Amino acid sequence: MTVAEVVAEVRSSRSRRAARDAFGAGTLTLEEAYRVQRVLAEEREAAGDAIVGWKLGLISAAKQEQMKVQEPIIGHLHQGMLINPGEPLERSRFIQPRLEPELGVVFGRDPSPGDTRGELVRAVAFAVLAVDVLDSIYAGYRFGAADVVADNASGGAVLLGSRPLPPGLLWRQEGGLRLSLDGGEWTEGAVAGLGDPARQIAWGVERAAALGRGVRRGDLLLLGAPCPALTLGEGEPCMVVAEGPGASRLVASVV
Repeated sequence: MTVAEVVAEVRSSRSRRAARDAFGAGTLTLEEAYRVQRVLAEEREAAGDAIVGWKLGLISAAKQEQMKVQEPIIGHLHQGMLINPGEPLERSRFIQPRLEPELGVVFGRDPSPGDTRGELVRAVAFAVLAVDVLDSIYAGYRFGAADVVADNASGGAVLLGSRPLPPGLLWRQEGGLRLSLDGGEWTEGAVAGLGDPARQIAWGVERAAALGRGVRRGDLLLLGAPCPALTLGEGEPCMVVAEGPGASRLVASVV
């Protein structure tokens, strides 16, 4: 398949909210998959849904080995993906949603590829607790690295916390992240499981620049999850509760 054909297939699955099989090994190189992602992101932006940040995935060495890659992956965040505090998460928007508790950073200035560690640290205005709503087009989340990159790193939506957090919590790698559904099923992991946050940010800044737009002042960068995702199944309305360092807490209703 050509890049244009894959673009059309991903676009169709998203518009119909219909799962499909992965394209499979050998269909796309990783760089071709990023071309697919970039075309779809630019289409979305041209339609009025601005790019407002980025999300990292496959941040752990174990996940990278499983997916046969040597680095994380990155996806675009659009304005229409952001769910602000107090707004509900609507199941009907998604194909097969899964939830991960994450920390993100918001930039107070434009970071640049090649910035020193100190410059990147100073570029971060604050951290924020968030829930990454994954939503793969591939049935059962069975995919290879190029598949998931072409699908914008399974980007569905982002539940945003209401309170800015001091970035020092991130640099010190304090505490943990936990997410539960209606106080029952839960997932959790240590912030230290995210790895060196400055190194992850540096990689994200460089990869975003290679995709054309780069990271800008005011952008949100999600740093990945230190724990497995929870599946958000069909059923009655429920509550999502995420907890993070600095006594941060995020509560959202699912309707």
